[in-house]
Amino acid sequence: MRYARKVLFYAAVFIVTGFLMWVAYLWRGGPDATILAYHSVGEAFSERSSLSISTEEFARQMAFFKRHGYRVLRLTELVEKLKKGERVGPKTIVITFDDGYEDNYTLAFPILKEYGFPATVFVITDFIGRQPQMGGRPVQFLSVAMMREMVDSGLIDFGVHSATHAYLPDLDRDPQALYREVDAPRRFLEGLLKRPGRVFCYPLGGYSRAVQKRVRDAGFSAAVTIYLKKGYIHDDLFALKRVKIKGEENDLQLFFKTSGYYLKMKEMSK
Repeated sequence: MRYARKVLFYAAVFIVTGFLMWVAYLWRGGPDATILAYHSVGEAFSERSSLSISTEEFARQMAFFKRHGYRVLRLTELVEKLKKGERVGPKTIVITFDDGYEDNYTLAFPILKEYGFPATVFVITDFIGRQPQMGGRPVQFLSVAMMREMVDSGLIDFGVHSATHAYLPDLDRDPQALYREVDAPRRFLEGLLKRPGRVFCYPLGGYSRAVQKRVRDAGFSAAVTIYLKKGYIHDDLFALKRVKIKGEENDLQLFFKTSGYYLKMKEMSK
């Protein structure tokens, strides 16, 4: 009996010690800024699409951030802080949109203006002003006039999401194809908006070392993805991780995902 109690005691000490070490590791260095990934606002594809959040839910989430005193940074601001090694405070977020759907202007932009929240929209440059078939129905993308109005508001920055939404790791041995998907869109976007295109978003979250090098050599200052790779570097400017936000997130889930520790916990659970 005495031996069994000793075993239980040492097992409990081991478990508690391990837990405390896990917590210490998790909280070391403080919270990271949370980069949020949105796509379409409204019902551009279907009510069940994981790429779409209703206007009401998007407005509710923005109100949540305002009510709870979140600090909303531009992506370029965050990049500069990371370059300088500055820490961010708790409840710091960055808002991003992928693809460049028209509803980012008609539905999301008025809500962002209401709260004064900046955001970055990553556009597929070949789709600007077009209405291709997606998900079995035509989907309208931002026009040049809309993009210029959003830039002129002082709230919206635009980044590159490639020319055609190609999966770039498939092209990492084709320099000309990568140039068409990375370098050319940056030059096009800068000429269109008369603003530097500083940030890149990997289509489908896919990247390789060759793709990262191409993005860096093209003159971008940072790039974002969506997938969490084991052993990732939190401050790798060319693989900044984002958190996908869904429409059904309740307040507790939203707080957890934007705590600044969410991605660290996911990494440790792999």
